[in-house]
Amino acid sequence: MVVLYILQRISLKDQVYDYLKTAIMNGELICGEIYSEQLFATTLSISRTPVREAILQLKQENLVDIYPSRGIMIKPMSFEELKKILQVRIAIEGYSAMFLARNIHKEDAQELLSNLEEYLQLEKSANNKKEKSFEFMRADVDFHFGIINYTNNEYFVSTIQILRSRIERVIFKSLQKDLRMADAINEHQELFECIKNGDEHGAFASLQKHMQNTEELMSTINFD
Repeated sequence: MVVLYILQRISLKDQVYDYLKTAIMNGELICGEIYSEQLFATTLSISRTPVREAILQLKQENLVDIYPSRGIMIKPMSFEELKKILQVRIAIEGYSAMFLARNIHKEDAQELLSNLEEYLQLEKSANNKKEKSFEFMRADVDFHFGIINYTNNEYFVSTIQILRSRIERVIFKSLQKDLRMADAINEHQELFECIKNGDEHGAFASLQKHMQNTEELMSTINFD
């Protein structure tokens, strides 16, 4: 595993969290294997306390299971779980996209539209570059969360936040497929245009198609 470089501007726990989450996303940590706190502490040349704190955060995000006195195991994701997550996203994000399109004439909606366009540009700069998969994933998540946040519905936001790490894992896995970045950009661009034009039903249909395309793609990917 690549040794974590210490950055003074963030806490040690956050550094360990980023390191472990990255290792989970890119498949460096394998489902079915038990990993001890001491292994990570030794690898990173730190004490076990920040490792333990980072692991607890990963547990809260539903990314790992903790086995007392043994260690952690990466929580597997099944295709059935994926479908349920996408159903939740269609329900929440579909409504959110319609709500934003309906209010697109408002000043705050126009400000968000500019942000969404910036996220699209970030995605395009990372397009089809495997080494930029994380950059693409962050821009993708920010694009979708921006739309949800506009509703100012704390129940929508909290539900998606609970699923955020699982959603990020889905996105990262989908990028294993050639041309997925380009396809996702096109789907985001279509959604963006519908919202920009105030097309509520088009926005919902575009978001739904985006999720359906993700489900179809992920049906061909190994979840182990």
